Amino acid sequence: MLRTTLVSYLAAALLLAGCSSDSKQSSSKSSIAQASAGDLTAELLADGAMQTGMTPVYVRVSSGGVAVTDATLTFMPMMSMSAGTKHSAPVIGPAALGADQLYALSVVFQMATSDMGTWSATVGVTRPGKTALELTFPALTVADSGRAKTFSYVDPAGISTRYVASFNIKAAPKVGLNPVVLTLHRMQDMMTFIAVEDASLELDPQMPSMGHGSPGSVSPTATSLGRYEGQVSFSMPGSWETTVTVKQGAVVLGVPKFTTVF
Repeated sequence: MLRTTLVSYLAAALLLAGCSSDSKQSSSKSSIAQASAGDLTAELLADGAMQTGMTPVYVRVSSGGVAVTDATLTFMPMMSMSAGTKHSAPVIGPAALGADQLYALSVVFQMATSDMGTWSATVGVTRPGKTALELTFPALTVADSGRAKTFSYVDPAGISTRYVASFNIKAAPKVGLNPVVLTLHRMQDMMTFIAVEDASLELDPQMPSMGHGSPGSVSPTATSLGRYEGQVSFSMPGSWETTVTVKQGAVVLGVPKFTTVF
């Protein structure tokens, strides 16, 4: 009898621990906004505050309080400028459903929310046998992290092409090698961003206050969807300025610079 009671107690304890772990995993993400349309409710979440640069975002979709797991999602960020114009941002997807029943993707916000413009986002939800619905999250706050830059390349014929790049250190920066993910997209128009997957990137970290650089960085190489992974070397704590030379073949498209302070 005592053994049966002990086993039951341990089983209950493990179940509670599992529930506690699930709750902690879900609560580790910040709820940004909610929206409803038809029988659907969508919640927008992020790992913290949304920032310029490559920002993972998550969408929880439910119907009648039950998680929707059979949907195909589209995500369209939109900045409405004070001058009356609008533009979107690169989206790295498609949205993938995780074990936590959240649809995950990444957005490369190239501008912060300011007096010049505000962000919103529209989620399109398509389900088998159901009417497609759109849900909009208005007035989103995106903070400036310094991790996104835009630059232009003018070809010999005088045609200008605009690019959006981001520089994202995977963990808190430290002395030594730091794994980084860079993204590169070409602006086809104000709403369309094409992932550039055939560029070569070179990293040159410099500490302007000390007048020296740091050797040993590993040039990022293309993985997928406009993502490039490599390692940046910092030889000491402080304020670093990393120049990224972006090439296609022998042509230098641009040299955006990104500041890292630690």
